[in-house]
Amino acid sequence: MLATLLLCATAFAQGIVIEVPGSADVPIAAPKPMVPSPFAEADEVWSTMWSDFDQSGFFKLQDPAGYLEKGKGVEPGTFEFQPWTTIKSSVLVKTRSYPPGHSACDASGAHMCTDAYVYYVPTGETLMKQRFKGAPGDARHIGHHIANAVLEAATGKAGVFGARLAAVNSQGGNKEIKLVDLDGKGVAPVTRNGAINLSPAWSPDGGSIAWTSYKKANPDLYVKDLGTGRTRVISNVRGVNTSPAFSPDGSKIAFARSDNGDSDIYEADARTGKILRQVTKGGGIDISPVYLPDGSGMLFASERGGGSQVYLQPNRGEAKRVSVVGDFNIDPVVNPDGTRVAWVGRSQGGFDIFVADLDGRNPIRITQDTGDNEDPTWSPDGQYLVFSSTRAGGSNLWVSTADGRHQRQITRGGGWTQPTFR
Repeated sequence: MLATLLLCATAFAQGIVIEVPGSADVPIAAPKPMVPSPFAEADEVWSTMWSDFDQSGFFKLQDPAGYLEKGKGVEPGTFEFQPWTTIKSSVLVKTRSYPPGHSACDASGAHMCTDAYVYYVPTGETLMKQRFKGAPGDARHIGHHIANAVLEAATGKAGVFGARLAAVNSQGGNKEIKLVDLDGKGVAPVTRNGAINLSPAWSPDGGSIAWTSYKKANPDLYVKDLGTGRTRVISNVRGVNTSPAFSPDGSKIAFARSDNGDSDIYEADARTGKILRQVTKGGGIDISPVYLPDGSGMLFASERGGGSQVYLQPNRGEAKRVSVVGDFNIDPVVNPDGTRVAWVGRSQGGFDIFVADLDGRNPIRITQDTGDNEDPTWSPDGQYLVFSSTRAGGSNLWVSTADGRHQRQITRGGGWTQPTFR
């Protein structure tokens, strides 16, 4: 895990100012790592870092085949900047990796090391130097950690590479909840019950996941403690118990439940499942609640006005309609600072992801003419959205900058839906 890596860092500069990913393509060069002797983990560190740069939306990757410099050092003064100015690089990332057991890293053999240097080529300024140290099995995580550090050094914005998603996967024939890293790797099961499992939701501390399961025929709501593996029932009334969302402090869960007829939004104690209040009453199907980050209310989708639309329900007062375009809008999610909302809207040719201010103003469509795009979830920094899309055949997870200008595929093989960020 990233938290287990040992770091020694020196940061020198405030970075290159880029407002949002996708707004600029900063040319970045990152030669293969220098190594005292080749070893596979060094290549994995580099390839992971390189993939993260491509996914970030901040950089234009310069093909290593076009690099003019060969075999020079990584530290200041051991190479010239002229070959990099010639190919118009802006950011230069140089690395050196030491295999386990190397005296310059860890003679015991328990750790490998990668030293990373980041330079701003136009001025020759050193933006960062940092050592990343971890077990040989941590090579991919080291690569993510380097990419995060480079992004922060070069732009002033911390990266989210190595972040974990929970999602629904049906590749085994059933719909199971699985964990997957933002690069599509590190897949691990949460459920293995052979039933239909839907709508995963992380607790704020990342220690638990709530979801809906048909393992006892009825769509019931469960929470699993990922540390102990223990699972508890939150709601199992006959009918629908679905689309859970934790409150910002993790003490409550909002979800849709149907006792008699259409579903309404309820709020329950996240530990015991005791119903604390009924948030909505009547007026059509209400589903997919999500809390505002400050706890002042929640968003949800409702058919109370005819076709499904997104509404904002403050803790006090009446619900207000947020979605103002289209006749069918569902699955709202709010960004971490509570200023914007994304949802799924039906458009000509399929479903697309829309983003607007929290009150529904300034809506933009970030997908178009690319199959069905559904299930949006915001990254912890609010700069990216992950969603499911059928554009490449089957349903896979994709990541996009919040403005839609830079999009990359995460998973392969189909069968991936309903992602949610840790």
